[in-house]
Amino acid sequence: MLIPHRRFAAPAAALLVLAALLPPGAGAATAAPPKPRFSLMLDRPQAVVRPGQPVALAVTVQREAGFSAGIQVVAEGLPAGATASVLDIESGASTGTLTLRAAAGVPHSLPTAAAVRAQGGGAASAALPLTVTLRGAAGDVDTSFGAGRLLAPGGLTDDYVRGVAVQADGKVLVAGFGVFSPATGTDFMLVRHLRDGGLDTGFGKAGKVGTAFNNGGRSDEAQAVAVQPDGKILVAGSSDQGASGYDFALARYNPDGSLDAGFGRGGRVTTSFGNGADKAYALLLQPDGRIVLAGDSSQGASGSDFALARYMPDGSLDTGFGNGGKVLTAIGGGSARETIYALALQSAAGVSRIIAVGGEGDFIAAAYRADGTLDPGFGKAGIVQGLFGSVTGAARGVIVTPDNELVLAGHRDHDFAAVRLLPDGRPDPAFGTAGRAIVPVSAGNWDEATALVQQHDGRLLLGGWVYSGNSSSADTVLLRLNADGSRDEAFGPGGIRVTPVAAGHRSDAGRALALQPDERVPVMRVLQAGEAAGASDLDILLMRHWL
Repeated sequence: MLIPHRRFAAPAAALLVLAALLPPGAGAATAAPPKPRFSLMLDRPQAVVRPGQPVALAVTVQREAGFSAGIQVVAEGLPAGATASVLDIESGASTGTLTLRAAAGVPHSLPTAAAVRAQGGGAASAALPLTVTLRGAAGDVDTSFGAGRLLAPGGLTDDYVRGVAVQADGKVLVAGFGVFSPATGTDFMLVRHLRDGGLDTGFGKAGKVGTAFNNGGRSDEAQAVAVQPDGKILVAGSSDQGASGYDFALARYNPDGSLDAGFGRGGRVTTSFGNGADKAYALLLQPDGRIVLAGDSSQGASGSDFALARYMPDGSLDTGFGNGGKVLTAIGGGSARETIYALALQSAAGVSRIIAVGGEGDFIAAAYRADGTLDPGFGKAGIVQGLFGSVTGAARGVIVTPDNELVLAGHRDHDFAAVRLLPDGRPDPAFGTAGRAIVPVSAGNWDEATALVQQHDGRLLLGGWVYSGNSSSADTVLLRLNADGSRDEAFGPGGIRVTPVAAGHRSDAGRALALQPDERVPVMRVLQAGEAAGASDLDILLMRHWL
């Protein structure tokens, strides 16, 4: 028998007793927590702290009507070695300064997610995120990058590093050559590190790629690396092709380290200028996707001449450049060696031109039009030479300044050297002495700059090596010049940072530089790549320096 549903009404007294037994808020929607009675603002979302140089954060509170209580502000979650004062904002006040400090000798830190928290008037509170990084002095090796100095074997024996590049995601590519298989001899070597050090195991085989251009046990030597806007990677150098000797060699890789099958033949291209040795040392990626390689070509009686080749984005030679995509320029007489070591793009009178620099004995620069012909508006018939009057020397790097001038860097008679040229090729008298700056890192021994980059503020970084003491054991060098060519005295003693890496009398040498931007840190850092003697042979060296 079904019993009809009936409504029951509890007596009022029973409802009051029930309400008393329930916890506050039970039986109803949970009440929203009270809104903070003030809001918090910082003058920056990131702070970089150097020992001995406190960083002041401006703190502002915006009070709601009727809220005038005092507020206490603290920083939480700081990296080890960092401290912060407690800020008390008095009743009715709205601003104050929170000071961050780092103790002397603390290790540098990766960007650390911290917070600034404020409390006042009982339950009222507010918090904001703050990224804090502990840094070193300008030029110091960044100890947050791996262990400060990354040494990693590439191939099976000695590794030789020649180029470094930074991807858009901050990962670091190091290029050079080493032995990956006795059957193929010396191969192109490409290694990728994570942004803050350590091999990227998702690249190639455990972070490393070896590429052979032949199967006869002959040598392939990579000298330069660049990253395309689509993330593909270009590596240039030379390959011993047997009958034709050394030829220009170019490989393109997918972002995972595999060869790009749509480029050249299976990702590789070789180019011969004749039966002599043709070696590429420089690589330039044009905005239109075309690729320029440059180095030298042995032309018998005329010695080694400037040599350039330009390729279309698919790896085929650009037949609109020079003679079927190739250009040879004999500059000196006799059997002189003239080698291009670096390339840059510069505009002159609204027209883009390729600047090729190098030498062997003294600095040489040449300017080429888009079709490969020399630009007569630069130097003497497109060529500038004899810049230092030296017997030994060459330009190893070149940059274009914001003022459209050129800075060339390398060595003059085994001293660091730089020269700044006006767009027409004349030395700029406002730079150094008569346009030139010479810095002997060692007063009585050899030192050579092998790389050049320019900071956004115009200061110049020259990387290379110096023989220590009276020996032929090299140490890694980083030199900073002001935009006018004078030494930056705030960058180590006399603008010079010498970093011994290999133990005892074993050598290490800087070969390449690249600036590494980082959205987490409001300062630029520079990567220096080279090689250093490891336990049994030369290994890949990679360091990051504070600027």
